[in-house]
Amino acid sequence: MDPLERLVVQQAIVENYNCYARGIDTKDWSLVRSCFSDSIFIDYGELDPNEEQAQVPRSAEDWLAQLQSVINGFDTTHHAITNHQMSVAGDRISCRAYLVADHVILPDVAMPETGPEAGAEDICTVVGEYNNDYEQQPDGRWTICYSRLYVKWSSGNTGVFVTAAERVAAANPE
Repeated sequence: MDPLERLVVQQAIVENYNCYARGIDTKDWSLVRSCFSDSIFIDYGELDPNEEQAQVPRSAEDWLAQLQSVINGFDTTHHAITNHQMSVAGDRISCRAYLVADHVILPDVAMPETGPEAGAEDICTVVGEYNNDYEQQPDGRWTICYSRLYVKWSSGNTGVFVTAAERVAAANPE
């Protein structure tokens, strides 16, 4: 890959990460979906209830539904993905990037002049690293075909994930 092509691809990969973070935080699920190939491998370790199936491809729609089943229960999230390090091996493009993600359930969604307030018990911050592999689509876009999340540490109340999932389930009874 020549240097100019590498820069173009690197910018497309960084934009993919940005769209993913923006899509999750705004709950724009079509934007999140556009970041993934139709068939993907997801390895989020203990954060994924399907952890034992990390080496089995799943449809992007199934992954999207799993994300929604938790993320839609938060009042707000904030994903910052930085320090992108792209590598090229043949036709395989990989990128490592740092993640800091806040997940918040507000005790009172009323907006005082200073904005809603959240205490440590209302927030879980996850710090880790995404290692994504990409493939180029026929339209030229680069999409995630394999995503790994290594959680380095978290702080706050990890129970907010359970609460968020319960909120989604209660809002969408079967």
